[in-house]
Amino acid sequence: MKPYIIQGGMIGFLLVFGLNTFNGNDLGVSLMRACIAAAAFGLMARWFARTMFSELHLSLYLAQQAAAQAAQKAAEEEAAQAAEAEGDTAAAE
Repeated sequence: MKPYIIQGGMIGFLLVFGLNTFNGNDLGVSLMRACIAAAAFGLMARWFARTMFSELHLSLYLAQQAAAQAAQKAAEEEAAQAAEAEGDTAAAE
């Protein structure tokens, strides 16, 4: 998750520094605002990455649960068919 935070901070710094320089602000003001933007963009990137990874883990967990339930249901149906087949052979004798 660290690369996402670093990348978010770099994007924020470069974006705000570029816009401030383009608008003709002084170098000190541009650097100060860019540093504040880097911290803000880094925090937003951390929030976004944390949300994204937690939702990814949840979706993987739910997929595993669905697969396990499907396997259990298939096993139950197979057992019921086997029991029915045994009952039919016992009745025929």
